Amino acid sequence: MTPMRIVVFFSALIVLLNPPMVLGMFGSEGRRLGVVIEEGLGTASLRIAMWGRR
Repeated sequence: MTPMRIVVFFSALIVLLNPPMVLGMFGSEGRRLGVVIEEGLGTASLRIAMWGRR
């Protein structure tokens, strides 16, 4: 694999694990988009089950 593909893969993985935190770096609109993605994917319940409350 090329280094660029590795970086893109891990970046996508981080965004999928915690969208509001990662997209929140781009401002309030990014955080809102992250919350919408999180609700759609159901990652909040998974993260709370694995590591406790946010």
